[in-house]
Amino acid sequence: MNPVFHFVLLLSVSLQMPEIPSAWHAGIYAQDAETGDVLLSRNEDQCFRPASTVKLVTSYIAFLKLGSSYVYETEVLADISGGNLYIIGSGAPLLSAEHVEIMALETAASLTPGSSWKLFWDTSQFIEESHCPGWDVNDWSKVYCPPIEGLSIGDNILQVIVSTVGDSMRTFIYPPLPGLVITNNLAIGSRIQIRTTVDGWVENTPSLTLQGTMSPDTHIVMYKPFAGPPMEFSEMFSLALESTGLSIDTVLQGEAPDDTTLIRTSVIYSDPLFVLLTSMNKWSRNMVAEMILRTVSLETGSVPASTGAGCDVAGQILRDLVPDIPGAQLADGSGLSRLNLLAPGHLAAILSNGINSPEWGVEFLATLPVNGMDGTLESRLSNLPPGAFRGKTGTLNDTSAIAGILTASSGRRIILVIMLEVPVGYTWTARAWQDSFISWCWENY
Repeated sequence: MNPVFHFVLLLSVSLQMPEIPSAWHAGIYAQDAETGDVLLSRNEDQCFRPASTVKLVTSYIAFLKLGSSYVYETEVLADISGGNLYIIGSGAPLLSAEHVEIMALETAASLTPGSSWKLFWDTSQFIEESHCPGWDVNDWSKVYCPPIEGLSIGDNILQVIVSTVGDSMRTFIYPPLPGLVITNNLAIGSRIQIRTTVDGWVENTPSLTLQGTMSPDTHIVMYKPFAGPPMEFSEMFSLALESTGLSIDTVLQGEAPDDTTLIRTSVIYSDPLFVLLTSMNKWSRNMVAEMILRTVSLETGSVPASTGAGCDVAGQILRDLVPDIPGAQLADGSGLSRLNLLAPGHLAAILSNGINSPEWGVEFLATLPVNGMDGTLESRLSNLPPGAFRGKTGTLNDTSAIAGILTASSGRRIILVIMLEVPVGYTWTARAWQDSFISWCWENY
């Protein structure tokens, strides 16, 4: 009997489930993580939309090219004679408003009290491309689609809190963006029904419009991306400097001169790469993935760094790992682009080589969500022992993918990749099928 058909038949009987619906396009690959023996193969060399499982590729090339202890350095340089300050964007993701305050205090301590300065932000090491190829413009106002910039605040997401407690309409935001324009057209009504519009992409200045209704005596928390992170970072820094008694005459974009007389007044050190990749994979943070991909391109010689150059690095690595599977195509590092194409065999090779790396294999595996415990697997596969499956999920409106390492009931470790392209609206059904499939593998291997 054909081994693939035999497997599906056993699955159907064991779980009393129907076979994979004919309208679904499925790619499935299972491999013994120690011996390399192929346990199951179905369309393993056909390319699918991988969605966020692309982050496995981004993680692999980041560990390989940057190292697990890589740290971003975002610095401020001072031209004392010219009266100029330069914030040098390093591409660091997840810098906080607190980082900006500390940077300002350290800078102020290095300068003459009461002196006046012109402030510039320099992101010239990175291409000016806030969104990646294949990102639908209709997604730009969604929380999963923040802009990608060489100088950022957090992951360029704004927390918006709207309250009607006490019969008054109030709006709070974090981080405190100096240039944000909020238009609140909300009215108090019988139910919460809010529409938000995010804009300012062309001008690089954030605006947020709220429309609809809020029920009385309640509050709601929303998360939205915002435009112009480099300018907002710089304006926040400017206000913090002025609070120390310095005077900032202007805040503009500008490139720091190649001048050895410039002095470093402050530097922000990011968390090590391993920590950033863990946050990226656990919670599928797209902005972090894109900045790490661009950093790979920067550190491998592409200036200004770009998504395209990072994808070229990743593509060559995939060809080296899996030369016999053609058709891989990468347009970003997060998986949000619908132009990405990968085969189950590609992801299996990334997982196999990643977890078996003697230098950073343990860290690679530790970045992944754990079934029933955290990240995007917190509410999935809770019927299995915690830690039985570690993997990366990926979802688009017609795509559901999962790839990771399963420790079966026998103790056998299995590299498992499931890529499903399904009709729109069936992704939750596809997830349930994947979980049942993985549970069957846990019990039977």
